[in-house]
Amino acid sequence: MIDIYNKIRGLLLTLFSCGLVLQGCNVINPSEPVPTYIHIDSFHFAQNTALKLTNLATGANSNEFAPTSSQVNVAWVYYNNNPVGIFDLPVTFPVITNGTVGQLDVYAGIKADGQNNDIINYPFYMDDTFSFAARPGQTINFNPQIQFYSGVTLGIISNFEDNTTHFASANTGVGSIGFTRTNSDSTYLGGGQHSGMIALYSPTVDSAIDSTNFSFPIPAGRAYIEFDYNSTVPFYVGLQANLSNFISSTPTYLTGIYPNSGWEKFYLEVDGFTGAAQGTSYNFYIKAVLSPGQTSGRLLIDNIILVTN
Repeated sequence: MIDIYNKIRGLLLTLFSCGLVLQGCNVINPSEPVPTYIHIDSFHFAQNTALKLTNLATGANSNEFAPTSSQVNVAWVYYNNNPVGIFDLPVTFPVITNGTVGQLDVYAGIKADGQNNDIINYPFYMDDTFSFAARPGQTINFNPQIQFYSGVTLGIISNFEDNTTHFASANTGVGSIGFTRTNSDSTYLGGGQHSGMIALYSPTVDSAIDSTNFSFPIPAGRAYIEFDYNSTVPFYVGLQANLSNFISSTPTYLTGIYPNSGWEKFYLEVDGFTGAAQGTSYNFYIKAVLSPGQTSGRLLIDNIILVTN
């Protein structure tokens, strides 16, 4: 009897132990949901016809074209208001869904002042959203559209379309910003037929500092100066603050920019400077230089815009 009892007890203990093992396996390796994949190739930049566009040289409302280019390399992604990640483009990333229709929010990320280690959510671009139902294991393509918020104000520093550059060389000689009609070497796809040009030739090694020949206010709050460029030489951009009593600060160069063989967009954050050097108005400065060993080079620049809100 005792023998039988012991055998039954042993069998029950064995079955109970196996149950614990199996249950433990399920805890350690629970079933994982299959994500839906989203692919983003690039952002599409769209015009916002509600924008206020002002010519800063004259102070008048402008009928000239608004900027139509952007340089967005990064997507900030949220799903149902929860962060998914920050991704370099193009990208394919997984989204874990709960089976119901959810909403994806995508924000445009830019390189602040051209720095790869400082990627920010550009404060003047609207995000784009779309809703989708879960498609486990499948990929959904989405190309978000961005545009400026309607409350953004765009001030034209120079787009070189009104037969003047609005720039003057701080010193005479080679290097002042010229006025050039676009050609196969300098075609800008954002509209217009002209761009500004600084041409450099040895022994001249820099542009002798070029500044806007008019000053303009920059209101408190977020402020950027953005422009398009195509350059075979490095160059620097910055601001000069005009203070009260006809006193001006020394021009401060806020960043340097490497040569680039094709047209690129650049975003220059200026509210840090204007917050520290609180002028009544400001001048925008450009200084191009020849690299060591270079005997000639040129900077093409276009659509220089002050963006505020």
